[in-house]
Amino acid sequence: MSVEQGQKRIRLSDGKYLNPFIEKLLARRGICGKDEIQQFLEPKLKELPSPFLLKDMDLAVNLIEETITNGHPILVWGDYDVDGTTATALLLLFFKSIGYTADYHIPNRLTDGYGIQKDGLRKVSENRDTDKCLLITVDNGISAHEAVEYAKKLGYKVIITDHHLALPERVMADAVINPNQTNCEFLDKTLAGVGVAFYLAMATRTHLLKCGYFDTINKPPNLKQFLDLVAIGTIADMVPLKKINRIMVKAGMETIGDQKNHGITALCHLNNLDPKCIRSEDVSFQLAPKINAAGRMGEADKAIKLFLSLNKKEAFAIAKDLVESNDKRKLINIKDFISAKDNLLRQGTNTKHSIIVAGNYHVGVAGIVASNLVEEYQKPSVVLCDLGEGVLKGSARSVVGIDIFKALDNCREVLLGFGGHEMAGGMSLLKGNLMNFKKLFDESIQKQSNRTPENSDNQIDDDIEINDLFNGEILRQLHLMEPFGTDNPQPIFRDRSTEFLKVLPLGRDKSHLRFNFRGERHTIEGVGFGMGKLIEHCRLSKERDILYTPSINFFKGKRSWQVRVTKIVFNNDNIPDSQHN
Repeated sequence: MSVEQGQKRIRLSDGKYLNPFIEKLLARRGICGKDEIQQFLEPKLKELPSPFLLKDMDLAVNLIEETITNGHPILVWGDYDVDGTTATALLLLFFKSIGYTADYHIPNRLTDGYGIQKDGLRKVSENRDTDKCLLITVDNGISAHEAVEYAKKLGYKVIITDHHLALPERVMADAVINPNQTNCEFLDKTLAGVGVAFYLAMATRTHLLKCGYFDTINKPPNLKQFLDLVAIGTIADMVPLKKINRIMVKAGMETIGDQKNHGITALCHLNNLDPKCIRSEDVSFQLAPKINAAGRMGEADKAIKLFLSLNKKEAFAIAKDLVESNDKRKLINIKDFISAKDNLLRQGTNTKHSIIVAGNYHVGVAGIVASNLVEEYQKPSVVLCDLGEGVLKGSARSVVGIDIFKALDNCREVLLGFGGHEMAGGMSLLKGNLMNFKKLFDESIQKQSNRTPENSDNQIDDDIEINDLFNGEILRQLHLMEPFGTDNPQPIFRDRSTEFLKVLPLGRDKSHLRFNFRGERHTIEGVGFGMGKLIEHCRLSKERDILYTPSINFFKGKRSWQVRVTKIVFNNDNIPDSQHN
């Protein structure tokens, strides 16, 4: 990418100029100037900062070198969500790529709970030579003081890798790798757990190279092969897709297209996705839920086996199993969501600024039900599951601008434990403390809520007719803004004049709509999910605004651009607006 002498227009690496419309769109997001635009649209892996800027990284790689040199065992302690399973698989595959076999453990979400815990560690350590074992956590451990202290008593050397917000007191591990810990000079604090694991692999490779490890054993692995896992875990954990995350995820989406990981490729094909054309929304809405379903149903090992599968046949069988697990999860999810809403109708919320429900819900879907409640009521929501013996365990989800971790921290006096980040968290408490928790949590949310609400017009990136946007060069350059996600949302445009050529029902239950719009050379197709009830309004109304985003449709092996309508605003008091998120 360059700026032509005497011209202000920016030229891309393919020799074509950046369209002024795209430049304006980037400026609206605070991305201005040649260098910043270049780094955003065409990020390079060489721009990744050194892993040794992370505090304790030197200690960690020395421990790994010592363990490998002495032939001692390595145990990776993971987590059951997508971030945790991808991080676990990444380290296992990395160690395999350097000629070393590591073991792993993923807690059972339904019986063990989150992260490394004393009871789980006791079971895993039976018949294990703990005096010689190196224990590495991924996506957990930053607050596991009791468990880490117990691990040290058993003789483990311990490396904590995590990204969750750290409490002031440091966990007493041999090395702690977390950009969010105190006195860590690593500037980007937004890495997902799998991103931190990748950085540990980067540093280990560099260190072993300097030590001469690869002089006689294998050759240094190309770490780009693991970025498919980084992309999936990072997108699924909803961390900001800027800076380092954007660099890794963009490269990781290309790695998915290389189809080297049999498990990821099989899961793509089962979801009618072309791995070569994968998008961030495909990961969010198609791949991640299936991977997550394994952990939610207490079978996170299935996700690890998917990523480690050695051939296409094995991968397809595991992927199919995950799809079936997700179908079961959906049924439980629907039942618990309906139950939670009934609970609120019967008992009321007792809280003004948040939604908190407690009951006999499935602990594996509590987070999804909380997300459903956020969408329904537009408030931070907590779903607490009755575990028996007077203990409640739950998940929280937030809205933009409200920090869930901060809210939970303000409730610490009535909690048995908690963790998380700005948009999501988990907690456990005694039943007797439920009312106190509701009061403290709601007060904390209220304090954070005293801000001016965002004008809905500010969520629209630009006014442009569908026909004008559906220009091949504009769409190609718009695609360079991928991956979309947190802090880089899909652009939303408004069309105030284009008429519907056709409006047809879509889906078995006709809950969606299919649109045809007039294009310059051909008809432009569109889809509106969840808008089925508006079919007559769309046919009758001439005065309406269409909010939309371009998307790529993959059907029967063919790719095509289509309009995804996100909202229709009818300029008529007798017709309701509709929105689908």
